[in-house]
Amino acid sequence: MSRQSTIKRGAEHRRSLGQPDDGPELKAPSYQNYVDEFYHGTIGIRNVLSMEDRLIPALTAVCYRGAERATRRLTGTALENNLAPRAIVEIFVQSILYSGLPRAEEAIEIANAVFVERGIELPEDPPDNRTVNDLDVEAARVMETLHGARQSNGYDSPDNPVTFALYQGAVRHGYGNLWVRRGLDLRQRMICAIAGFTVLGLHNSLLKFSISARNVGLTNEEIAEAAIQTAPWNSLPVALTALTIISEAQAEIG
Repeated sequence: MSRQSTIKRGAEHRRSLGQPDDGPELKAPSYQNYVDEFYHGTIGIRNVLSMEDRLIPALTAVCYRGAERATRRLTGTALENNLAPRAIVEIFVQSILYSGLPRAEEAIEIANAVFVERGIELPEDPPDNRTVNDLDVEAARVMETLHGARQSNGYDSPDNPVTFALYQGAVRHGYGNLWVRRGLDLRQRMICAIAGFTVLGLHNSLLKFSISARNVGLTNEEIAEAAIQTAPWNSLPVALTALTIISEAQAEIG
Protein backbone atom coordinates (compact mmCIF):
# COMPACT_ATOMS: atom_id res chain seq x y z
CA MET A 1 0.00 0.00 0.00
CA SER A 2 1.32 3.47 -0.91
CA ARG A 3 1.81 6.19 1.66
CA GLN A 4 -0.99 8.22 0.09
CA SER A 5 -3.35 5.28 0.42
CA THR A 6 -2.38 4.92 4.08
CA ILE A 7 -2.94 8.64 4.67
CA LYS A 8 -6.36 8.43 3.03
CA ARG A 9 -7.28 5.40 5.10
CA GLY A 10 -6.04 7.11 8.26
CA ALA A 11 -8.02 10.26 7.51
CA GLU A 12 -11.18 8.19 7.12
CA HIS A 13 -10.49 6.51 10.45
CA ARG A 14 -9.83 9.86 12.17
CA ARG A 15 -13.11 11.25 10.86
CA SER A 16 -14.90 8.14 12.12
CA LEU A 17 -13.56 9.06 15.58
CA GLY A 18 -15.32 12.41 15.38
CA GLN A 19 -12.32 14.59 14.44
CA PRO A 20 -13.03 16.56 11.22
CA ASP A 21 -10.44 17.82 8.74
CA ASP A 22 -11.01 21.44 9.76
CA GLY A 23 -10.33 20.86 13.45
CA PRO A 24 -8.14 23.71 14.74
CA GLU A 25 -5.97 21.22 16.63
CA LEU A 26 -4.80 19.81 13.29
CA LYS A 27 -3.56 23.14 11.94
CA ALA A 28 0.21 22.73 11.94
CA PRO A 29 2.36 22.34 8.80
CA SER A 30 2.12 18.75 7.48
CA TYR A 31 0.76 17.61 10.84
CA GLN A 32 -2.54 16.22 9.61
CA ASN A 33 -0.90 13.92 7.07
CA TYR A 34 1.60 12.76 9.69
CA VAL A 35 -1.01 11.71 12.26
CA ASP A 36 -3.29 10.27 9.57
CA GLU A 37 -0.51 8.12 8.15
CA PHE A 38 0.93 6.75 11.37
CA TYR A 39 -1.40 7.11 14.35
CA HIS A 40 -4.68 6.56 12.50
CA GLY A 41 -3.72 4.81 9.26
CA THR A 42 -1.15 2.44 10.76
CA ILE A 43 -2.07 1.97 14.44
CA GLY A 44 -5.71 2.93 14.74
CA ILE A 45 -6.99 0.73 11.94
CA ARG A 46 -5.33 -2.47 13.19
CA ASN A 47 -8.04 -5.12 13.50
CA VAL A 48 -6.57 -7.56 16.00
CA LEU A 49 -9.33 -6.32 18.30
CA SER A 50 -12.82 -5.48 17.10
CA MET A 51 -13.62 -1.79 16.84
CA GLU A 52 -15.64 -2.01 20.06
CA ASP A 53 -12.70 -3.54 21.89
CA ARG A 54 -10.20 -1.10 20.35
CA LEU A 55 -12.18 1.75 21.83
CA ILE A 56 -11.74 0.37 25.36
CA PRO A 57 -7.97 1.14 25.60
CA ALA A 58 -8.53 4.42 23.78
CA LEU A 59 -11.20 5.53 26.25
CA THR A 60 -9.07 4.31 29.15
CA ALA A 61 -6.07 6.31 27.96
CA VAL A 62 -7.93 9.59 27.39
CA CYS A 63 -9.56 9.21 30.79
CA TYR A 64 -6.17 8.83 32.48
CA ARG A 65 -4.80 11.78 30.53
CA GLY A 66 -7.71 14.04 31.38
CA ALA A 67 -8.19 14.75 27.67
CA GLU A 68 -11.63 16.35 27.66
CA ARG A 69 -12.17 16.90 23.94
CA ALA A 70 -10.86 13.47 22.99
CA THR A 71 -13.00 11.85 25.69
CA ARG A 72 -16.08 13.59 24.30
CA ARG A 73 -15.29 12.57 20.73
CA LEU A 74 -14.50 8.97 21.59
CA THR A 75 -17.61 8.63 23.74
CA GLY A 76 -19.69 9.58 20.71
CA THR A 77 -17.73 7.18 18.53
CA ALA A 78 -18.20 4.37 21.04
CA LEU A 79 -21.96 4.87 21.00
CA GLU A 80 -21.90 4.70 17.20
CA ASN A 81 -19.88 1.46 17.31
CA ASN A 82 -22.19 -0.58 19.49
CA LEU A 83 -20.64 0.08 22.90
CA ALA A 84 -23.60 0.47 25.25
CA PRO A 85 -23.78 3.66 27.33
CA ARG A 86 -23.37 1.61 30.51
CA ALA A 87 -20.27 -0.05 29.07
CA ILE A 88 -18.72 3.35 28.33
CA VAL A 89 -19.36 4.58 31.85
CA GLU A 90 -17.98 1.34 33.28
CA ILE A 91 -14.70 1.83 31.42
CA PHE A 92 -14.30 5.06 33.38
CA VAL A 93 -15.52 3.49 36.64
CA GLN A 94 -12.96 0.70 36.19
CA SER A 95 -10.33 3.40 35.82
CA ILE A 96 -10.89 4.56 39.40
CA LEU A 97 -8.73 1.69 40.64
CA TYR A 98 -5.73 2.88 38.66
CA SER A 99 -6.17 6.59 37.80
CA GLY A 100 -7.99 7.69 40.95
CA LEU A 101 -11.29 9.47 41.51
CA PRO A 102 -10.68 12.88 39.85
CA ARG A 103 -9.82 11.60 36.35
CA ALA A 104 -12.55 8.96 36.38
CA GLU A 105 -15.21 11.39 37.59
CA GLU A 106 -14.23 13.98 35.00
CA ALA A 107 -14.63 11.35 32.27
CA ILE A 108 -17.97 10.19 33.69
CA GLU A 109 -19.20 13.78 33.65
CA ILE A 110 -18.19 14.18 30.00
CA ALA A 111 -19.85 10.89 29.03
CA ASN A 112 -23.07 11.86 30.79
CA ALA A 113 -23.09 15.18 28.94
CA VAL A 114 -22.85 13.30 25.64
CA PHE A 115 -25.68 11.00 26.74
CA VAL A 116 -27.91 13.99 27.56
CA GLU A 117 -27.24 15.47 24.12
CA ARG A 118 -28.35 12.17 22.56
CA GLY A 119 -31.35 11.61 24.80
CA ILE A 120 -29.77 8.67 26.63
CA GLU A 121 -30.58 8.02 30.28
CA LEU A 122 -28.87 5.36 32.37
CA PRO A 123 -31.20 3.49 34.76
CA GLU A 124 -30.19 3.13 38.38
CA ASP A 125 -28.99 -0.23 39.66
CA PRO A 126 -31.12 -2.08 42.20
CA PRO A 127 -29.96 -1.79 45.84
CA ASP A 128 -26.82 -3.74 46.69
CA ASN A 129 -27.71 -5.69 49.82
CA ARG A 130 -24.61 -7.91 49.94
CA THR A 131 -22.80 -8.18 53.25
CA VAL A 132 -19.07 -7.64 53.75
CA ASN A 133 -18.69 -11.41 53.87
CA ASP A 134 -20.54 -11.68 50.55
CA LEU A 135 -18.05 -9.25 49.00
CA ASP A 136 -15.12 -11.22 50.37
CA VAL A 137 -16.51 -14.47 48.97
CA GLU A 138 -17.07 -12.85 45.58
CA ALA A 139 -13.59 -11.33 45.67
CA ALA A 140 -12.02 -14.74 46.31
CA ARG A 141 -13.97 -16.22 43.40
CA VAL A 142 -12.95 -13.47 40.97
CA MET A 143 -9.32 -13.56 42.06
CA GLU A 144 -9.22 -17.30 41.55
CA THR A 145 -10.79 -16.89 38.10
CA LEU A 146 -8.30 -14.21 37.08
CA HIS A 147 -5.09 -15.17 38.82
CA GLY A 148 -5.39 -18.72 40.11
CA ALA A 149 -2.54 -19.77 42.40
CA ARG A 150 -0.66 -16.52 41.61
CA GLN A 151 -3.15 -14.31 43.45
CA SER A 152 -1.25 -13.83 46.73
CA ASN A 153 2.26 -12.59 46.06
CA GLY A 154 4.12 -9.36 46.81
CA TYR A 155 2.06 -6.45 48.11
CA ASP A 156 -1.14 -8.53 48.04
CA SER A 157 0.21 -11.10 50.48
CA PRO A 158 -1.50 -11.23 53.91
CA ASP A 159 1.97 -11.83 55.33
CA ASN A 160 2.91 -8.22 54.55
CA PRO A 161 1.02 -6.19 57.19
CA VAL A 162 2.11 -2.82 55.78
CA THR A 163 0.76 -3.25 52.27
CA PHE A 164 -2.11 -5.55 53.20
CA ALA A 165 -3.64 -2.80 55.34
CA LEU A 166 -4.70 -1.13 52.08
CA TYR A 167 -4.83 -4.16 49.84
CA GLN A 168 -7.43 -5.97 51.94
CA GLY A 169 -9.94 -3.23 51.12
CA ALA A 170 -8.77 -3.15 47.51
CA VAL A 171 -9.53 -6.87 47.23
CA ARG A 172 -12.96 -6.55 48.81
CA HIS A 173 -14.11 -3.50 46.88
CA GLY A 174 -12.10 -4.09 43.72
CA TYR A 175 -12.45 -7.78 42.93
CA GLY A 176 -15.56 -8.26 45.06
CA ASN A 177 -17.46 -5.27 43.73
CA LEU A 178 -15.90 -3.30 40.87
CA TRP A 179 -14.80 -6.22 38.68
CA VAL A 180 -18.30 -7.72 38.75
CA ARG A 181 -20.35 -4.60 38.15
CA ARG A 182 -22.90 -4.60 35.34
CA GLY A 183 -21.92 -3.23 31.96
CA LEU A 184 -18.59 -4.94 31.22
CA ASP A 185 -17.56 -8.57 31.45
CA LEU A 186 -14.26 -9.80 32.89
CA ARG A 187 -12.63 -9.90 29.47
CA GLN A 188 -13.47 -6.25 28.78
CA ARG A 189 -12.38 -5.17 32.24
CA MET A 190 -9.10 -6.97 31.65
CA ILE A 191 -8.57 -4.88 28.50
CA CYS A 192 -9.14 -1.80 30.68
CA ALA A 193 -6.57 -3.06 33.17
CA ILE A 194 -3.92 -3.86 30.56
CA ALA A 195 -4.43 -0.45 28.97
CA GLY A 196 -4.36 1.30 32.33
CA PHE A 197 -1.18 -0.37 33.53
CA THR A 198 0.38 0.49 30.17
CA VAL A 199 -0.52 4.18 30.44
CA LEU A 200 0.72 4.44 34.02
CA GLY A 201 3.87 2.37 33.47
CA LEU A 202 2.93 -0.07 36.25
CA HIS A 203 5.11 -2.88 35.01
CA ASN A 204 4.73 -5.37 37.87
CA SER A 205 0.95 -5.19 37.61
CA LEU A 206 1.14 -5.35 33.82
CA LEU A 207 3.25 -8.50 34.00
CA LYS A 208 0.81 -10.20 36.37
CA PHE A 209 -2.33 -9.22 34.49
CA SER A 210 -0.84 -10.03 31.09
CA ILE A 211 -0.54 -13.61 32.28
CA SER A 212 -3.99 -13.59 33.90
CA ALA A 213 -5.61 -12.16 30.77
CA ARG A 214 -5.40 -15.57 29.14
CA ASN A 215 -7.78 -16.86 31.84
CA VAL A 216 -10.62 -14.61 30.64
CA GLY A 217 -10.34 -15.41 26.94
CA LEU A 218 -7.83 -12.90 25.60
CA THR A 219 -5.25 -14.25 23.17
CA ASN A 220 -1.59 -13.23 23.27
CA GLU A 221 -2.17 -10.99 20.25
CA GLU A 222 -5.18 -9.30 21.85
CA ILE A 223 -3.29 -8.68 25.11
CA ALA A 224 -0.52 -6.93 23.20
CA GLU A 225 -3.06 -5.00 21.15
CA ALA A 226 -4.66 -3.57 24.30
CA ALA A 227 -1.31 -1.87 24.94
CA ILE A 228 -0.71 -0.91 21.31
CA GLN A 229 -4.05 0.88 21.05
CA THR A 230 -3.09 3.25 23.88
CA ALA A 231 -0.19 4.65 21.84
CA PRO A 232 -2.07 7.34 19.86
CA TRP A 233 -3.73 8.62 23.03
CA ASN A 234 -0.91 8.42 25.53
CA SER A 235 2.66 7.75 24.37
CA LEU A 236 4.39 5.59 21.79
CA PRO A 237 7.51 4.90 23.95
CA VAL A 238 5.33 4.02 26.95
CA ALA A 239 3.38 1.54 24.83
CA LEU A 240 6.59 0.04 23.43
CA THR A 241 7.97 -0.40 26.94
CA ALA A 242 4.73 -2.09 27.98
CA LEU A 243 5.05 -4.48 25.06
CA THR A 244 8.44 -5.64 26.36
CA ILE A 245 6.74 -6.52 29.66
CA ILE A 246 3.91 -8.29 27.87
CA SER A 247 6.41 -10.28 25.82
CA GLU A 248 8.09 -11.38 29.07
CA ALA A 249 4.71 -12.52 30.40
CA GLN A 250 3.99 -14.46 27.25
CA ALA A 251 7.41 -16.10 27.32
CA GLU A 252 6.73 -17.16 30.92
CA ILE A 253 3.52 -18.96 30.08
CA GLY A 254 4.62 -20.23 26.67
